[in-house]
Amino acid sequence: MLDENPHFVFINQAFPHIGKKLQTFWGYPEFALYMSSLLQDTRNGSRKGFPFDVLMALNGLSEEHEKEFPQLTTQTDTWSSSKRF
Repeated sequence: MLDENPHFVFINQAFPHIGKKLQTFWGYPEFALYMSSLLQDTRNGSRKGFPFDVLMALNGLSEEHEKEFPQLTTQTDTWSSSKRF
């Protein structure tokens, strides 16, 4: 099923090594952790970042994973975990 997802297909074409890990983690708790690691700079400022269209595809794929596997959703969004007054 993931192979037919347009977000995944786009990401996998642009970054096959990321696509392979996304396939491995799809449906597991590690998926959210891996997605979080992709979107945070873990290289002390040397990470170039993703093109906007890839970033949007990653976001779309993450949202689809949360919908399909809500029991695996982890709180990785700083803004949604902050207190509101």
